[in-house]
Amino acid sequence: MSPEEVARIVGPLRKAQERLSGSPDADAAEALLPAVNVSFFILGSGHAHNFENYRAGFRSGMLPVLGAFPSREAFNTWLEAYAGPPPRGTVEVGGEHYTLGYSRRRGQPLLLRLPSVADLRRPGNAQEQGRLWLALDQARDVLSASPEDVDALHSAALALHFVQEADCAREFANFLAHFDKPRPPLCSFTTRAEADTWLKNHPSPPHGARVQVGEDELTVGYWPQSDLRVLVRFPKDEEPDEDLTPGT
Repeated sequence: MSPEEVARIVGPLRKAQERLSGSPDADAAEALLPAVNVSFFILGSGHAHNFENYRAGFRSGMLPVLGAFPSREAFNTWLEAYAGPPPRGTVEVGGEHYTLGYSRRRGQPLLLRLPSVADLRRPGNAQEQGRLWLALDQARDVLSASPEDVDALHSAALALHFVQEADCAREFANFLAHFDKPRPPLCSFTTRAEADTWLKNHPSPPHGARVQVGEDELTVGYWPQSDLRVLVRFPKDEEPDEDLTPGT
């Protein structure tokens, strides 16, 4: 998921907010805020790669099918063969469909259940989030039936499912509560050497995450195809530009 993709999802939702704010359903505009902001959360959470696969898995045929397992225990036995991130694809476990993910922060694989088309905008905890899902229905009513608008609504709904499946609901709630404030860094280190060691040993560094090194804030860069890993220090406004400094 890139910033451009986030813009394509958020644009129609903000358009719906504008239209709803001047209607008898004005409360729905505020209720849409989690749907508007969930893509920003995923982009900055280190889960963008997992959500890309999750969205591809929802769209049948876009990911390889890795196998079908009668139970979670049988799936776990199969998964034990992979020491690092699991392969990209979908699995069936006990009749339910999932995509495989990987938590870069925890260094653990994830099994992410895919909703059915019928359940896309009706999650299991619909009673707790009824106002939000009703607002998505109202947004659909005020938007056009263009492929762009429909895809934005589907992607936002799928992102809300993803946050629950990836066990990020508490983090997302905190993100919404502090949306207009700077987010804390992922990790803090006393020295650059400590940060470089962490970067070198991490099985899949969270691309785009921020880490604190002393008084400096660095951004993680990771390209899995080449295994290139860097910690980038962006200069402050009053400082001249500096070169990117790769990690060891």
